[in-house]
Amino acid sequence: MAKLRDSWLNNWRNIILTTLLFYVAGRLTFPLAWFQGYASAVWPPAGIGLGAVLLWGYAVLPGIYLADLLLHYEMLHTADIPFKPLILFLSPLSSVVRTWLGCVLAKRFADFPNELVALRSILLFFFWAGPLAAFVPAVFGTTVLFLAGIITEQDIGFNFLTRWLGDCLGIAIFTPLFFIAFNKSHRIWRQRLFSLGIPLIVIFSAVAVGYLYAQDRELGRLHKLIGNQTAAVKEALLDEFSVHFSLLARIRDMADLKTLNETYFRFSVQTGLKQHPDLEGVEWLKATRANQGYHFVSQFAETKDNNHAIDFGSIPRLIRPLDANQGIVALLDTQHYVIAVPSFETGAYTCECIKGAMAGVFDIKAFLYDAMHRGNYNHIAVKLTDDLANPKFESLFGVNDNETSDPLRLTKLETVSFGNQHWFLQVIPSKSFLTEHYSWSPWQLLIGGMFLTGFMGIGLLVLTGHTELVATQIDKRTLELKRSNLKLAARERQFRKLVQTQSAIVWRADPVTFKFVFVSAEAASILGYPVKLWLVEPDFWQKHLHADDKENVLNACAQGSINTKNRNYDQEYRMIAADGHIVWLRDIATLVVEEGVITELYGFMIDITRQRYSEEQLRLAANTFETQQGIMITDKDANILRVNKAFTQITGFSAQQVLGENPRLLKSGRHDQAFFQNYWEQLLSNDKFEGEIWNRRKNGEVYPEWQTVTAVRNELGEVSHYVSVFSDITEKKDAENKIHNMAFYDPLTNLPNRRLLLDRFDQDIAIARRHKQYGAVLYLDLDHFKVLNDSQGHLVGDELLIQVGQRLSSVLREEDTPARLGGDEFVVLLHANSESLAAAADNAMVVAEKIREQLNTPFILGQYQHQIGTSIGIALFPEGQDSPDAVLQQADTAMYRSKSSGRNAISFFQPSMQEAADLRLSLEQDLRGAIEQGRFILCYHPQINAEGRMVGAEALIRWEDKIKGRLSPADFIPVAEESNLILTIGKWVLMEACNQIKMWEDDGLGILPYVSINVSSRQFRQQDFVSQVKYAIESTGIAPSRLGIELTESAMIVDIEDTIEKMKTLKALGITIAVDDFGTGYSSLVYLKQLPLDVLKIDRGFVRDILNDSSDAVIVETIISMAKHLNIQVIAEGVETAGQLAFLKQKGCSVFQGYYFDQPLTTANFAETYLKR
Repeated sequence: MAKLRDSWLNNWRNIILTTLLFYVAGRLTFPLAWFQGYASAVWPPAGIGLGAVLLWGYAVLPGIYLADLLLHYEMLHTADIPFKPLILFLSPLSSVVRTWLGCVLAKRFADFPNELVALRSILLFFFWAGPLAAFVPAVFGTTVLFLAGIITEQDIGFNFLTRWLGDCLGIAIFTPLFFIAFNKSHRIWRQRLFSLGIPLIVIFSAVAVGYLYAQDRELGRLHKLIGNQTAAVKEALLDEFSVHFSLLARIRDMADLKTLNETYFRFSVQTGLKQHPDLEGVEWLKATRANQGYHFVSQFAETKDNNHAIDFGSIPRLIRPLDANQGIVALLDTQHYVIAVPSFETGAYTCECIKGAMAGVFDIKAFLYDAMHRGNYNHIAVKLTDDLANPKFESLFGVNDNETSDPLRLTKLETVSFGNQHWFLQVIPSKSFLTEHYSWSPWQLLIGGMFLTGFMGIGLLVLTGHTELVATQIDKRTLELKRSNLKLAARERQFRKLVQTQSAIVWRADPVTFKFVFVSAEAASILGYPVKLWLVEPDFWQKHLHADDKENVLNACAQGSINTKNRNYDQEYRMIAADGHIVWLRDIATLVVEEGVITELYGFMIDITRQRYSEEQLRLAANTFETQQGIMITDKDANILRVNKAFTQITGFSAQQVLGENPRLLKSGRHDQAFFQNYWEQLLSNDKFEGEIWNRRKNGEVYPEWQTVTAVRNELGEVSHYVSVFSDITEKKDAENKIHNMAFYDPLTNLPNRRLLLDRFDQDIAIARRHKQYGAVLYLDLDHFKVLNDSQGHLVGDELLIQVGQRLSSVLREEDTPARLGGDEFVVLLHANSESLAAAADNAMVVAEKIREQLNTPFILGQYQHQIGTSIGIALFPEGQDSPDAVLQQADTAMYRSKSSGRNAISFFQPSMQEAADLRLSLEQDLRGAIEQGRFILCYHPQINAEGRMVGAEALIRWEDKIKGRLSPADFIPVAEESNLILTIGKWVLMEACNQIKMWEDDGLGILPYVSINVSSRQFRQQDFVSQVKYAIESTGIAPSRLGIELTESAMIVDIEDTIEKMKTLKALGITIAVDDFGTGYSSLVYLKQLPLDVLKIDRGFVRDILNDSSDAVIVETIISMAKHLNIQVIAEGVETAGQLAFLKQKGCSVFQGYYFDQPLTTANFAETYLKR
């Protein structure tokens, strides 16, 4: 128990992470759940929980329980079920059991942990951890829901299968995703991110989105069904009430025909009581004037079957407010309501005032019953009440076994007016309503999609596992081959070294006297003595041994002569050559012993003089090699042969890590190709390179070093080696950088100081003048900084200045320069890349607004929060021969103007630009307000054919401003284009035009062939533009042929392929497409042939002068002729005179638009003029 507790404490981070992931995944999956059973076709927490326990152990199980408890609380806290607390705390146990059981089974039968690469291990894992582990928890969860009354008996099978399948799919999809995210034990999980993780996420998301879309469409259809039922119920109730009212009026009218007596009254009432079951009684009340109203006194009363339960005594009080022009309706008690109909004095000499009232008492429940049974209202419950909060009565109809179910919130609420009473009608779907009307296609889409996703995930797991198995085998074989090659190469190098650098003397000697009986010819070349001398002199070998080695060598021989076993002897010693020089020999001798007697002695002597000399030289070089400077020696192919300890200390790479490698492993990436080209040119031409170079240490740190590289050449003059000697100059560079920063940067904020600012400013002005571009300078002063500095101290003030510098840098581009001049004054230099002063001013205003917004955000200064304002002055450059100091002075002047105007403001040095910027900003703000307040209208400009008949209209937007009046698009569309508001306006125009077409159709007005709207380039380029048009058409229910869109030429040729695709889609819907202002843009016959156009609209600029300008006349005639050959209709815009109209008709134009016919008309005027004929 203590061990488990310690495990929880050690894994608290994993527990929290598991809890969050489990809860968030479950919460996001709620929209995918089946609404009547709390079961989902896929349950991601199942896979997350299993993955967490497999990776982090059983210590995370409490986190799974807590997360599932929170999820069940969200599902059940509003439900009215028995034993809710018990069910709430028991239900999460199913998730814990499923996860624990899946973990146990995976470890026991699927050999987990493993990396799920073999087909058998994958199938076993998902079989045991999925279907089997999820079976018992699914049974348990379904049983709990059934016992709680949340699901019915007929729903048990469906709920169990859905829950079980959801858990299985959640494990199949999300356990691999969890391993990809958190399993770091093997490279395979990192590699599966792109081959498995991203495809799974994409397909899962696509299926989920598709289901939610289909479900939303289905819910819309169900809402419409309930709405239709509600309207029918309401109509039935009103009809029933009208019958009641007419009944009382008929009894009253019959009473008015003759002198009313009790007998006649009772006879008339009994007839009505028999015909209307909901009529409980009728009373005749006599009226007398009282003050300004009437006082009623009961005269006669008649009830059904002498029902004395009706309180007729309260009726005179209830009908006292009776109006002379209409009856009155009032509640009598919780089960009855009263309708009173007045009766008047008639005749020549009467006052024509109320003489009495006929009051009928009706049973509310019977009233509702009679109204409902006249129609076919299946699978709904109807509630009628007088007040939703504190009802005096409630009447229900259509409730079977007191069960209603509205998990999709389809209940419809309507107000029903009965005379002067306004009651509330609620129509609630029953459980059988969903069973009858709900379409299963969204659910089938979800089940099938998730099933496909799960199997695809397992398939990709198998595929990537197979790939990993193949890669592992390849790596293993490669490693074995590499090791074999290395051993072979080592043996080969050893053999070559032995053959190429050493010579041997093969000899045989008498085992007793040590006199040579055979010596190979190599003896003469090594020592210089003739071979004959070796054989003749008995003590030749002993005589020529070096004095320092003779004693040791002879003692070794003496010891070997008394040996009784075969043995090899290996000695190194010196001999004196014939010319007196010393030769080092390695003597390898073999003694052959037979029956305790040495019978043979032979061997060979190897000249190791050069080897001994090399070893001595290496010992000497080793002392020199280990210096404070790093040394690296490579061969001619730049393969590293040796490095010293200083190399390791500087670079972090050990000798074992770099031997055989190329020095490129130290490459920092800071030098370009030209640098290395110059490097090798110096080295190959001068045999030396010396200079500063940046390299990278093993830990990734880039550092500077001073490096000298020397080429070493052999006897033939060929480069055999390169020797690099280098030292780390990081401290030296840091000192240089520190000096540079002190000279050019502000030490507090690390922003450029005045010196660096002016240097960059000079360069920017020169570039701006050369390229005829414009930039801006922003001069900033923090408002009331001195107050903060004096009250909170300099440390707080310095911290504020540091944060201001950081915020300035965060909102600027890389080419812009923020600087601190001193104190609380900052300057921002905006790079000169604007084509005009106006563009530079607009850009400067945008940046200034961003800076002001950033600096107005509260600063956290330790435990202190402070909010400041900033006064900003803007000056533009270059204008004339301005120097940096002069432009700064202008910006400073503008800044003080901001301070004098109330602080925390932005001012331009040029008053005219300030006014223009203010005007644009004001217009944009007014435009946003107009969108929010709905200040736009559409006017309709008729299009007339050659016979004078209206054949269409163009919808033109107008802005109804309270102050400026009605504004045309030319006054505000440019600003809308710049500020992105054009997208919102465009959507409004589209929906408004479609709604208006539908309203005209519903009003039964003359059919308008079509209405065209102007679409901006930015709106047309939206990816979902076609979807917007389809939604507008479908939601309003108009025919697509009734809508047309107009595009400019420039808008269509931005992305011609995208344009063609969208146009074809719109044409397929039946929408008319027109080119607006044709001839003013980039007209191209190629484009006209490719684009599926219906209409060309000739720009008014050509039509205006066709009678006076022959060029315009030719252009118009050409456009008309070209359109005829392309089978495209032509509409001439801007027709204002009869002469223009006659010319256009003569040239073949068939449709016209302009003030000659009419101006753009409001909706009402257009309908009155053109649709009501």
